[in-house]
Amino acid sequence: MLKTIDTHAAGEKSFMEMRYEYISMATHEFKTPITAISSSIELLETKMQLDELMLPFYKRNLSRIKEEITILSNMVDDILITGSMVAGNPVTRAELTNATAFARMIKQQYFHQRPDKRLLRIKISGTRRDIYTDKSQLTGILTNLVSNAFKYSQGQDPTLSLHYRQKELCIKVKDNGIGIPEKDIRFLFTPYFRAGNVGNREGAGLGLAIVKCFVNANNGTITVSSDTTGTVFTLTFPYAPTDNRE
Repeated sequence: MLKTIDTHAAGEKSFMEMRYEYISMATHEFKTPITAISSSIELLETKMQLDELMLPFYKRNLSRIKEEITILSNMVDDILITGSMVAGNPVTRAELTNATAFARMIKQQYFHQRPDKRLLRIKISGTRRDIYTDKSQLTGILTNLVSNAFKYSQGQDPTLSLHYRQKELCIKVKDNGIGIPEKDIRFLFTPYFRAGNVGNREGAGLGLAIVKCFVNANNGTITVSSDTTGTVFTLTFPYAPTDNRE
């Protein structure tokens, strides 16, 4: 009986690995034309500027095309990461991380000079201590949450708060948006789930599932609270074991 169970488990694992390999191959195939389109748009934009042909109409529409390419590329990345999660393949490479400097880098690299002029507000409290995380995965966590905060907020600036507590770092991402229906909150971290009030806003429902996976992989926790005034995602991460400051 035990042998039969082991054989079944091995077969299921093999199927998961095969599915992940297929997803990986397919998403990389999508990446090739996306990269080609992006490069062509960049060349076209540069040539039009050099030839002084960049009228406001062309600039506006080229910008829109670039935004949609970015959205499509991010969706492909999310599908690849989700396939890796299902197959049990994600690898965490943790290292000492200055979360304050990291948050400021995220703001500068991903949320600087937005077309709508909104800003990411960063608030820091407590005495800084390093955490021990995979920086690539922490980037995925914060960019997903902050992007959602901008997407669902109504004309106001979202806030990223870092509070250095005695035993852990608490990170909060707060928006001033439409809120999440109470009946939907328990499903938020389920792949492909989207809350009932998101309307036609873009998204495949993978971002929060990826965030949850990355938070767990880095020994963190994540909770969410929401009402009609907005939503707050609260994360905690333990301090690095090599950081012995009080």
